[in-house]
Amino acid sequence: MKPFRLLIIPFLALFLFSLPRPIALVKISKGTPGLVDILKSYQIDVLQELETCFLARADRDELVSLRRSGLFVSLLDRDSQGKEYFLLPLLTPARLAAISGIGHLQPVESSLYLFWTDRGDALTLLPPDIERKPLPRFSILPFLRTAPSRQSLALELKVNDIIQTIIGQLNRAHLRAYVQSLEDFETRYTSTVNCEAAGEFLLNYFLSLGLEAGFEPFTFGQGIPTRNVVAEITGETDPEEIVIICAHYDSISTERTVRAPGADDNASGVAAVMEAARILAAYPLDFTVRFIAFSAEEWGLYGSRYHSAAARGSSERIIGVINLDMIAYADSLPEDLDVIVNDASWWMAERAGLIAGAYTGLMVRKIVNPSFIYSDHSPFWDQGYSAFCGIEDADVNNPYYHTPGDTVDTLNFDFFEAAAKTALATLSDFAQPIRWGYPKTPSDLEAESSSYASAFTVIKNVHLAWEAVTDAAGYNVYRSTLPHLGYAKINASPLSAANFTDRGIQADVPYYYVVTAVGPGGVEGNFSREVESPAELPRYEQPELGRESFPTIWKWRW
Repeated sequence: MKPFRLLIIPFLALFLFSLPRPIALVKISKGTPGLVDILKSYQIDVLQELETCFLARADRDELVSLRRSGLFVSLLDRDSQGKEYFLLPLLTPARLAAISGIGHLQPVESSLYLFWTDRGDALTLLPPDIERKPLPRFSILPFLRTAPSRQSLALELKVNDIIQTIIGQLNRAHLRAYVQSLEDFETRYTSTVNCEAAGEFLLNYFLSLGLEAGFEPFTFGQGIPTRNVVAEITGETDPEEIVIICAHYDSISTERTVRAPGADDNASGVAAVMEAARILAAYPLDFTVRFIAFSAEEWGLYGSRYHSAAARGSSERIIGVINLDMIAYADSLPEDLDVIVNDASWWMAERAGLIAGAYTGLMVRKIVNPSFIYSDHSPFWDQGYSAFCGIEDADVNNPYYHTPGDTVDTLNFDFFEAAAKTALATLSDFAQPIRWGYPKTPSDLEAESSSYASAFTVIKNVHLAWEAVTDAAGYNVYRSTLPHLGYAKINASPLSAANFTDRGIQADVPYYYVVTAVGPGGVEGNFSREVESPAELPRYEQPELGRESFPTIWKWRW
């Protein structure tokens, strides 16, 4: 028997080695310098960025490598394969006990839990009035960027006189009428015929403006059908550059299938989108504007998940996403507008603040919080797009929230009008109205970088080229180390040719460029689309994996 045992041991070892290794779901704490670069060097499947951590999938070898790199990694679930996870907000003790009874709960941050279940469809098991975000099943690693330096720059806004005219056309009575029309559907809870009828109403509205518009159908959960409503104004200079303004049109309450008027949440956001479409339909723009009314937000952001994934799948060039969610209730006066971003979208909050100061005077409270994930901007973050959520209060203070009492008569129309004007001004600034009497905006700006080593560092040249503008007297080139902010002109006098090379700059710094055309009288036109010369990332040596005991926080055998 002993020879037989010796013979079978190699085969048993081979069999065990061939078994698939568990892929754990883990939390990787932030705080380590160069963390994003380390994650990229090991090609870790990062699924979610939050304020204090990343959630990721990793096998044993990857976990050992991360530990050796000095990262603090903790276990959430031993084996993540085939499971659907949801992120939930802070729960009351009663809710915590109830949800613990139907699945697994793991605290992730002080106000955020991870939930999954082995008992069936998590979407239908969860109480419908609890905010939830499905954890992405794809890696967001390609879209992660090191947080930009918040260096002090003299940030200035290039004011466009047409924008003041545009926001002057916003009509408060229209906002009230739009909200009332949506409230009149009684409920807009996704899966009801009322919600589908509200979608028909919105589509017909956009079509009545002469816009290209249509439904974007999708299913979610156990095959529940619904649809987003999408309309566009095509840009005239670089139409492939897209600015999105969006809001969810579905609603929920304690009587969700019967009475969910959803005036503030979120007929207010939809009304601002509708009024923006009405006004901008009359203006030529440099870049395309897309107006979206999302469905199934209250179920788990399914409409925006579908659209953002389709946009990334088509490699769409989205400049930024303006998501409006509850912009009409004032718990105190003067009310300000909270503009919430993640690190990569920080520029949007800064620019929205400048725009509000220049055009509307509304106070904007800028909040950088990647854990603010329960609205339709969040799936765009997951796909690597810049987006912000405009909301009356990040911590909801509306006593009628998710109740049958959320009606038009509870709204503050002074604040509502100011918030809608600020959103419209921001949208217009991003899309750039074309001004009569100014040079055309240069189109098709491209950048190509080449780097080389000098005595002490690596430097690069960036070659820029664009389509020549007829009758332009010259061109100016602007550069910044921040996206869409802080541009400084780098040519001493207007250039005669439609190209330029920026020489001898640091290779490990990202640079952002725009170009303008200058007319015969010296008047300068709009900025072109922005192009980036990315930073060259440092290379990390991956440690060799040896026979090392597994970290004590991992309490299972592989």
